[in-house]
Amino acid sequence: MKEILVAMMLWLSANTSYNIDHPLPTVKFMPQTELNSMFYGGEIPKGNHLYGIYSLEEDTIILPDTWNPNEAWDMGVLLHELVHYVQDVNEIEFECVAQMEKDSWPLQKAYLKEVHDYVWEYDPMWYMVISTCSDPFNY
Repeated sequence: MKEILVAMMLWLSANTSYNIDHPLPTVKFMPQTELNSMFYGGEIPKGNHLYGIYSLEEDTIILPDTWNPNEAWDMGVLLHELVHYVQDVNEIEFECVAQMEKDSWPLQKAYLKEVHDYVWEYDPMWYMVISTCSDPFNY
């Protein structure tokens, strides 16, 4: 895992202005049910699948125990959570946690294409909703 994280940190350094001169993050694995419970608390919203989280409280990336370094998507998820770690250790200030997604989604998309030749197209409207503090539909 150390080698993967170092390679990803170097990729982030080449593709962002984030300072990556920080220790590597801790990465934990847990069963999907525990990951869901940790994130959602109670009932999981329909249609949602949680691929990984970054715990601001623990400074830890948490992935499902089914995470596989041989799968492009799983590597993209790790990169996504690593972006959150780098944002955290760089003490980037956000109005809300949702704003952390503003960089992580496009960087994940670029990483997947550049490093794994994997095309990830996400809904621009969903991206706007997930990365914005206020409800765009609340007039």
